[in-house]
Amino acid sequence: MKITKILLLLITLLLVSACGNKTPFKEQKVLEKAALVYIYANVEIRSDDGSSDPEYSIRINNKPYMQRLKEGEYIVLNLKPQAMTISATKKQISEKVLKMNFKEGKTYYLKISSSEDGIVNFEQINNSIGSKEITKTGLAGSSEESSENIITEFVNPKEKESMEVKAAVAPAVVPVTTPQKVTLPPAVSSPQVSKTDEIMKAFEMKEKGIVTDEEFKALKINILNK
Repeated sequence: MKITKILLLLITLLLVSACGNKTPFKEQKVLEKAALVYIYANVEIRSDDGSSDPEYSIRINNKPYMQRLKEGEYIVLNLKPQAMTISATKKQISEKVLKMNFKEGKTYYLKISSSEDGIVNFEQINNSIGSKEITKTGLAGSSEESSENIITEFVNPKEKESMEVKAAVAPAVVPVTTPQKVTLPPAVSSPQVSKTDEIMKAFEMKEKGIVTDEEFKALKINILNK
């Protein structure tokens, strides 16, 4: 009997040590328009032969989120504030389903455990208790998603960031071309050249395309006003 207890203690210490290699628990803030949900499984001491599998799979609205959540681990989810079903399954045999109605800005602690006969227990824990128990766990491994099981219930913090970036970008400004002021060459007058000759020369320049109609008119006015 003593040997059995010693073996159980050693197994527990090994499990705790393995959890210590994981990223320790870190509290997160509730995102805007979301509910913060922690799911965790503490390390348990059992009197069985250790054949039970201390790993769980999680499903959200019947969509698999994570294939394995081991004892001594936790996951954190930002979920839409609405009614959902969340289940924890052990060995794909024993399953416990929770019907939740998440509220915006609230934090929830959901605890997974199993009895010695392998029956999984999944329940909501009071925040004051859950916030203490979860600190003994470490962050679980990476999640698995497939194209058939994209969980749209998540609130993605990058969605809000991208919307803010788009709103901050000013619309493209189309440059407006300002008509340049044309400086006409000063009319040169000489005693030998009459106003009529000057006007004729200006007219020839207009015909050759050297000056525009507007420039010709301005030259004509300048010549007549001299």
